[in-house]
Amino acid sequence: MWVYIWLAITAAALVLEFITSEMVSAWFVGGGIVAIILAAIGLDWYYHLPAFIIVSVGLMLCFRRYVMKKLNKTTERTNAETVIGKEFELLTGIKFNEAGSIRVNGVVWTAVAEDDHADIPAGKIVVVEKIQGNKYIVKEK
Repeated sequence: MWVYIWLAITAAALVLEFITSEMVSAWFVGGGIVAIILAAIGLDWYYHLPAFIIVSVGLMLCFRRYVMKKLNKTTERTNAETVIGKEFELLTGIKFNEAGSIRVNGVVWTAVAEDDHADIPAGKIVVVEKIQGNKYIVKEK
């Protein structure tokens, strides 16, 4: 009888994982398989219930972060992020607490020096380090 109960719990966990794809209930499939084996060899429920819990939680704690990292590899970069590391000419100079500007693909953007105290005159070549809000953070080449 317990074999069928654990089989139903394992199947429900598997179906729930296919529906949600959050990698939470998948680990209960592993615990369910262990519980099915223990129930099939005739052990009482007070052996396979703790085994189910220990194996399921253990699998989740050991492997969930790794699996989620592997599954979420496809992060798409925005158009703005594609210019990180590229060089541009500074149209207007950057001074202490005063932003300059660069032209990226025909559009003028605000540029701020990576070093807050840097003065970079207009016409210098700068490299985009990162994006912060609607500003490009640059440093002099």
